[in-house]
Parts: sequence; structure tokens; C-alpha cells
Amino acid sequence: MSLRSDLTRITRTVVAPAAVGTDRLHRFPRAAVEAFGRAGILGMTVPRGLGGGGQGLAEASRVVEEVARHCGGTATVLRSHFAAVAVLNRHGDRGLRTEVAAGGHLSTLAVFQAGDPLTPTGTARRSGDVVSLHDRKTWVVSAGEADSYVWSSPPVAAGGTTTLWLVSGQAPDLLVPASHDGIGLRGGAATTVWADPVRVPASCRLGEDGAGLDTVLHDALPWFALLGSSVALGLMEGALAATLEHRGDRTADLARMRLRTDAVRVLHDDAVAAHGWEPDRARRKVCQLTLAAADAVLTVTDLAMKLCGDAAFRRDLGVERRFRDARATTAVEPTAESALDLVARGPWGNA
Repeated sequence: MSLRSDLTRITRTVVAPAAVGTDRLHRFPRAAVEAFGRAGILGMTVPRGLGGGGQGLAEASRVVEEVARHCGGTATVLRSHFAAVAVLNRHGDRGLRTEVAAGGHLSTLAVFQAGDPLTPTGTARRSGDVVSLHDRKTWVVSAGEADSYVWSSPPVAAGGTTTLWLVSGQAPDLLVPASHDGIGLRGGAATTVWADPVRVPASCRLGEDGAGLDTVLHDALPWFALLGSSVALGLMEGALAATLEHRGDRTADLARMRLRTDAVRVLHDDAVAAHGWEPDRARRKVCQLTLAAADAVLTVTDLAMKLCGDAAFRRDLGVERRFRDARATTAVEPTAESALDLVARGPWGNA
């Protein structure tokens, strides 16, 4: 079966039926993750030479959007996984990438923190062949569920601001709260994670000591930001479909919902097209997209609540769930404001 048909089958038979329970019970979508692994979706962005699908950002974006139409929490798990794999494709060892390609490894990002989201505030101290990481990371998706974390720290000895590490999900003294309460995206198991400290082999370093910020800015952040807009698109499309199912008519507000969604899609496709070819232009496009998507997903889900009235709270319709998920997406670091700040620091070049 093709990846597209497998995705449709999994969203209809696994993701959609579990969406209400995933949200209500804050249940991590383990069955969906395992189905994605068996279908080759978890490994779709790993090079074909390692057994992966050899797909890029555009294909991953379509997957995340389709899943988000049914369950925002499950989509955020894929979003963070694909962003982490972008780093692993650059710096991970062959064995690990082969495991990801085979669908047996779920990864996630642990590179953001409060304040300046990309500047690690903890410590990294080396003793022999072991490095002790002490830090606190915010909004870590798949916390306590992922097989590995792409973790950022200050450099051990070199200059620069950031060093990246591969931290096992089973590492001792990696502290994850038992509850993942939140207003929305509850199935994503997103929470603050503490390394108190976590000890990893020095060989788990991803890239050069002190050079991690370049990897975050050129690999992790573009994937994370662009796939965040894919989550927003999926939530908007899902809200539109549910509203049409309930109303069955056409109104000016429905037209506004459609137009706002379509406008974000145009910006999204433009940013994806620029990714990898025109770095400076792509960064501006990602910033523009992030700001537009954050505003549009709130507007569209607001209108869905308004048009559906009391029916918006029906669990089978899912409008109120998407309304909450939309608000959670705007709180995820790096927020739209943080993205704007990051872009403002760099050169703007030509449009």
C-alpha cells in the first residue's frame, strides 16, 4: 500500500476513533504511533539508503495536517518527531537512523526553554567519557513516551552557545511529571522535563561542541515551525468540516473561515518551497507564516464555536476540542513572538 493510503487508513481507523479519549483522558496516542511506525510514516523522512522513505518537508507537512484534522495532540507528536529526525539525519549515527527508518523509534525535541527559547540555561560537565546534563526544558512533546530526546545544553568546553545531545528516553534522573494537564493538545504528553542531572556518554553528542545553535536554526526550527502551521491548517480544516456538518448551509462567517484557512495555505506552500533553497528568504517566510497561522487558527475556531452554538460542545462534533487545541498551539515555544524575534536578529537580504 502507498504511504497516502496507509495514512488515510490509520487516521480513519485509529486516530479519529480515539481522538475524544485522547483528549479527555490525556492519553498518549500509543496505538497511532505504533501504526505510523509499521506503515513507514515515522521513518518517511530518513534517506532511502538507510531504509527510510526519503521524503521531505512538504510530504511530512501533508501527513501532519491530515492527522491534525482528526486529532491535534497526535499531530504534535509527529511534528516534534519529524523536527528531531531532521537533526538526527544531519548528526545521528547510522544505527539510530536505521532504527528510526524501520519505525521502531520515536524521537522528540528538548531544545526550548522559557525566556530566550533557544539559549540553554543549564550546565553540561564532562568527567571522563560521561557528560552530566542539568537543565529544565519546557513544552517537551512525547515527554516520558519518546525513545529519545534531542537535548540542548551550553557547550562543555568550546565557544558558542549550544551543544546538542541524544538523550535516551530511559535515562535515569530524567524527571517527567506524571500528569500532562493542559487546555488542549492533551494527547501530546507535552510538559516540562528536568535533567537532574542526566548522565550520557560523551559519544551521544550530536555535532560539534558549541555548534548546536546552527543545527537548531537550520534544521530543527524550520521543521518545527513549518509543521506547526500544518497542525494549525489541520485544526482549521477540521473545524470547517465539523461546522459544515452541523450547519449544512453557507454563511458569511463560513466564507471567512474558508478564506483565512486558504490564506495560511498559500503562505505555507510558499515557505515550504523556499525551504532549503533560499535560507534568508525562507526564514522570513516562516516568520510570516507563523504569525498568520497563529492568528488564523484562533479566528477560525472562534467562528466555528459561534456558528455551532450549543452543538459545539458535542464530543462527536469536536469543535470545542479544536477550539482548545488552537489556543494551545499559540502557547507552544517558540511562539509567534519568539519566531519574530529570532528572524529579526538575522540579516533580511532581499524579499
